[in-house]
Amino acid sequence: MPNETKAIADIFYDPTLTPDAVAQAGEEMFLNMYQTPPSERNLNNNRYNSFVKSSTKVKANLASLPPTEGAAKQHSFRVYLQTQQWLHNDSFNPDRRGWVRDDGGVLKPVETMYPITPDSVLNSIYCS
Repeated sequence: MPNETKAIADIFYDPTLTPDAVAQAGEEMFLNMYQTPPSERNLNNNRYNSFVKSSTKVKANLASLPPTEGAAKQHSFRVYLQTQQWLHNDSFNPDRRGWVRDDGGVLKPVETMYPITPDSVLNSIYCS
């Protein structure tokens, strides 16, 4: 597993990666970190299965769940930008890779492009 993780990490050194390649490498990295079995190579399915397992315990630890695919994608874009900055790659354009500019032109990270849960679930939750 360590060699596979290093091989995935090395992908982030390539300054010519497409956004799709960055997202794919990031998802593979998260799947490796969460020790996902080879038969379950989908981050959202892994998150769901981890939630189901966790919810059967007396004290569920939701913080231990893997990120959603959308959140992992945006995180991978941020890692890729940081790596390219460390490599002094000045030609790298972050605007297409998980970052937006505010009115002053300052880069701001995009946390996720998708909702973390469907509205139907959020609407059924309430606190007394």
